[in-house]
Amino acid sequence: MVCTWQNWDNIIDYIKSNLGASTKNFEFTDDEIMQKIKMHSLPLFSRYSPLIRYYALREEDAIQTRPTWIYQFVDFDYSIIKINKLINRDTLSDLYQTYNYAQSAGDITDFLMRTNMEHMARTSLAPNTWRFFAPDKVEVMFSPESHVLAKDFIAELACVHKDPTEVNPDMYQHLLDLALADIMIFIGRMRTKFRQFSTPYGQVDLNADDILQEGKQLKQEVLQNLKEIPPEDMIFWIN
Repeated sequence: MVCTWQNWDNIIDYIKSNLGASTKNFEFTDDEIMQKIKMHSLPLFSRYSPLIRYYALREEDAIQTRPTWIYQFVDFDYSIIKINKLINRDTLSDLYQTYNYAQSAGDITDFLMRTNMEHMARTSLAPNTWRFFAPDKVEVMFSPESHVLAKDFIAELACVHKDPTEVNPDMYQHLLDLALADIMIFIGRMRTKFRQFSTPYGQVDLNADDILQEGKQLKQEVLQNLKEIPPEDMIFWIN
């Protein structure tokens, strides 16, 4: 669900209102503010709260099969931070068939037992290993037992948000404050080069050190808050 109030205008207005109306006439245009957020704030924010996307890797699309398999994410419109996991097509098929069988039998207990047995059987095999090569490739080394498995996968990817509409509304305030902190730091650094300037009404002193320090402090607080946010995935504890 997209929140209509989460947009570039909202972020820019938030920054300007916190910096004071007069700063609209200094340093950056709206487009420059947006570009700096895209280049700095959104990628950093996404490392703590990434955008999750899925991509189908098919056996016939592999660009290398020996000695390891290499797949490429073709025409994927997001910058990939990391690969969370690869889900083998056979795993999906087995669970789907087992669940259908359980439904037809009218007893979900059978599905749970079969799923548990499937999990136990797979853990007895040597695992498939893989590694991500930025920006768009993954190398997979199959275990000796995996020759019977299809070499198709669904990749769960942690990606960089492209714009504010993709951000979880519960996390949006963190992005607002991080963007504000980054712009404060940029403005502070720029003003240190021009601490004073003359106007028809007299000399104006710029608060470079104050705004730079406030920006750094705010950014540190935002990143600390992001670090303390628990992961979105549920963790099942078996006692």
